[in-house]
Amino acid sequence: MTTKHETAESKTTKQATEVEEVQAVSIDEEPTEANEPVYKLTISENVVEKISAKAVQKVDGIVAMKGGLFSTIQEGLGGSSETKGVSADLLDDNSVSVDLDVILEYGKSAVDIFESIKGIVVEDVESMTGLRVSELVVNVVDVMSQEEYNKKRKKTDDEEDENEDA
Repeated sequence: MTTKHETAESKTTKQATEVEEVQAVSIDEEPTEANEPVYKLTISENVVEKISAKAVQKVDGIVAMKGGLFSTIQEGLGGSSETKGVSADLLDDNSVSVDLDVILEYGKSAVDIFESIKGIVVEDVESMTGLRVSELVVNVVDVMSQEEYNKKRKKTDDEEDENEDA
């Protein structure tokens, strides 16, 4: 049996529920463009180049990376180029192209090393940046043993020391 008091109370509760529903609808409205935050992540080509260079260093069979004229000048002035032999181009917001100039260790398989480079560079770049590596070009620009490279490097270092003393 319903009393007048219970009926009035349920009407009040029903009205309160309707008011709450109306408020919920206003909260759930689609946000306007002016109120939407803008989030943007920008990855520089230089970052992709550094990631790629560090990834290649993990691959057995690469004696060194071969830089171009800019790297040679930079090293001649006492600097070092972390991205020597690496070039990256952002193709769009989601993909990148990477070119590598490497010196292959004599006696190692270029095909096997290419597969290793491909795996590690693609994995590192994609996992660290979210960019898809849509093109990877590995240019084998020289082949030498580690000993030959070390001798060549030592000779270059000795010549630089002589020039500094003069």
